[in-house]
Amino acid sequence: MTENRHPPNWTGSSFFGLYPAIITDIVDRDRLSRVEVSFPWLGDGGSDVRAWATLLTPYADDDQGFVALPEVGTQVVVGFEAGDLHRPYVVGSCWNGKEMMPVTPTRPNDKRLIKTRSGSLLEFDDTSGATKVTLSTSQGHKVVLDEGSLQLQITHQNGSSITFTASGQIQIQANATVDVTASVLNVHAPVANYDGIINCTNVVASVGISSPLYTPGVGNVW
Repeated sequence: MTENRHPPNWTGSSFFGLYPAIITDIVDRDRLSRVEVSFPWLGDGGSDVRAWATLLTPYADDDQGFVALPEVGTQVVVGFEAGDLHRPYVVGSCWNGKEMMPVTPTRPNDKRLIKTRSGSLLEFDDTSGATKVTLSTSQGHKVVLDEGSLQLQITHQNGSSITFTASGQIQIQANATVDVTASVLNVHAPVANYDGIINCTNVVASVGISSPLYTPGVGNVW
């Protein structure tokens, strides 16, 4: 199932337990969804001993599953089926003194996260009374589902945002123009308040317009 380059003195011994290995390739030319690993501890005189290994994942099925391939150079932990060096399985990756975890552990253990190489981050915060889920990018885009304040906020890196509050308000904060394009725009509200000037190409009033400051002008239809 796998190809190995064994050292000349390899005697076919069984290897039970778990062993460290290094990812050397993630593109399987046989399209068997394997990764290549090297075994620095197995070489003889600096020889390069490698094998194509099955990568364990929480979910795998035909054309579906959880995909998170380790980077080339990542330290992983390998086990061998029935101790057979020809049948390695990567059971997981591990941090070490060189590759560090992306968060500093604290007590209580409230944070769970997934962080990618580019800095994209999915963080789960289970802090009592302030639980939230945050999806963010390294450039500052962010989505926060805040159970503590009972609000949802979408923020662009330029500062524009949409906030859904606990009271039911929807607040839109834009640093530039807000454009709405639709064949028909329906607004159902007993009162619509505007602080600034309203510019209309045409105004069609089905009932009437009442304002002490309104004067019909060119383009208005009555």
